[in-house]
Amino acid sequence: MLGVHAELAAQGLKSRMLLQVHDELVLEVAAGERVAVEKLVTEQMGSAADLSVPLDVQIGVGPSWYDAGH
Repeated sequence: MLGVHAELAAQGLKSRMLLQVHDELVLEVAAGERVAVEKLVTEQMGSAADLSVPLDVQIGVGPSWYDAGH
């Protein structure tokens, strides 16, 4: 989560992280930044810990948290 926040700023993106709920992040993605933010989140969250199994990152998109997850 900290890496996502830092990388959003480092890349100069207007998107922002709004909320963390357990193992989920809720972001507000600025127009035109979806591809960059999805790549950033996948990379940062997929490498958040050094484990013997891969961390699976799933991304949902929608106008609400409910819609993005269903």
